[in-house]
Amino acid sequence: MRKLFLLLLLVLSTCYVFAEKPSKERGAVSKKQATQQTQPKQPSAYALDQINRKKAMLNFQMIFVEGGSFTMGCTAEQGEDCVKSEKPAHPVFVRSYAISKNLVTQRQWREVMGKNPSVMGDDDSPVTNVSWNDVQKFLKKLNNFLEKNYRLPTEAEWEYAARGGTYTNDMKYSGSNDIGEVGWYKNNSNDVIHPIGKKKGNELEINDMSGNIWEWCSDWYASYPEDTETELINPQGGETGTERVVRGGYYEGPATFCRVSCRNKNKPEQASDIIGFRLVEDRDGNE
Repeated sequence: MRKLFLLLLLVLSTCYVFAEKPSKERGAVSKKQATQQTQPKQPSAYALDQINRKKAMLNFQMIFVEGGSFTMGCTAEQGEDCVKSEKPAHPVFVRSYAISKNLVTQRQWREVMGKNPSVMGDDDSPVTNVSWNDVQKFLKKLNNFLEKNYRLPTEAEWEYAARGGTYTNDMKYSGSNDIGEVGWYKNNSNDVIHPIGKKKGNELEINDMSGNIWEWCSDWYASYPEDTETELINPQGGETGTERVVRGGYYEGPATFCRVSCRNKNKPEQASDIIGFRLVEDRDGNE
């Protein structure tokens, strides 16, 4: 009987020891597995190649524009072509920035957004049929992918660059007094949009700022200030509004639309097959 009691006690002690030993719970992770899970998965060689290819496609050839002062609006070289919306001419100062050499193309839009909304032209033609609001969505996706801060130009930045910045020769159109040299308009376009960069660039070697398609700016459209003495510093346009500024003229329009001071407007939610855009990036004053 004593032996039986001791044997029973030994069995109970053993069970107690095993009961106290922690068991491996369901879902528990080993040290090796934990290490593997904390290490980010590296993209494959193919995935890296695709990322690099996309980045190369989204090289916008940014042109540095040194900041400075200029007279915005109806200046002397515009002659009698000026209209009320371009008046009065007034002094403006803009800080340094960079602007894309070319308009954003249909190929570049498709790379970011997945489809091409344009109804005319080829992959190397400027993207059109995009609203101002659509452009904001494009910029968000583009900047997230490239880790950049691209944006639309202000109206003042657009005109300053179109005039050639500090290298200006005070031309009527962007880079020439002869629209046929620098732009596509109704007399030379055959009523079609043309690929980027087929005409002479301006003093800064920026292409197509006169003609081919209108270009979105960031500003709400507003009348110019009556004060012609006080220099405006980096003006942003109206505080509110119903329409955004577009600039540059287009392939079916007259030469006067292609002048560097000519202004137009469109509702931000409204896409048009004659409006596209180019990019701007802030710079600190150095290239």
